[in-house]
Amino acid sequence: MAFLKASVFVLLAQVAQAAESATSSEAFLTFKTLEWNVFWRNKNVWNIAGTIMANDPKPDVIGLCELTTTMKEMADALSQISGRSYAAQPGRGVWQGYGTDIFYNTGRWEALEGGAVRAPCSSWGGPRASNWVVLRERNSGHLLITGGTHVSYCPAGCDALQQCELRSLYSHLDTMKRKYPAARVVWMGDMNQAKTTPMLNGVMEGDLGGYRSFQLDDAVQTNQNTYMSGGSAIDHIFAERGAF
Repeated sequence: MAFLKASVFVLLAQVAQAAESATSSEAFLTFKTLEWNVFWRNKNVWNIAGTIMANDPKPDVIGLCELTTTMKEMADALSQISGRSYAAQPGRGVWQGYGTDIFYNTGRWEALEGGAVRAPCSSWGGPRASNWVVLRERNSGHLLITGGTHVSYCPAGCDALQQCELRSLYSHLDTMKRKYPAARVVWMGDMNQAKTTPMLNGVMEGDLGGYRSFQLDDAVQTNQNTYMSGGSAIDHIFAERGAF
């Protein structure tokens, strides 16, 4: 567990246009997401929010790993420092484990539903959680499924355990995809390994150890470390392949 740098990107997604409002400038939906492992001992929501809002443009969707403050405290700090209105994802409730807690700009997005559950796995370093939320962009009606998790760290490796934790996340992402077939998926989190590892390569191809799902693109393509002491990027933002 350590302080991590933020991963930020802008996605361009084609969206359906209503005939009465179709213009060439509306052919693409641009939005920005940010993911950050804030470190579980860091409870200074003002410092966290200030660091996030130093980014320009400010993120529309924020995913925080290892957040141990209340969701309201974090949402209030994000709102006050940014001058925007940020809300916590629906369905988060009490802390379920280390996942990726989602916050979103309510001026841009409306939350339709969401949740957070504890992964039914023998996790290391504390329980793990699966977070998900369905957002609708207010102007276009475009649907986004987002969320994430923070898989266990095992010094000697634990692919099977991490796949178990990811299968928990995907069970909810896939349920939302079936319920909202027009939605596109972006999920994020601390994977505790580089995207080049066999396990994460398998996940990007839709293989979660006996469970098949949609393929992924590396939306950020981070080349620098996200762990404070160096190494490869272990925090990632993934997008449904070919959807953006």
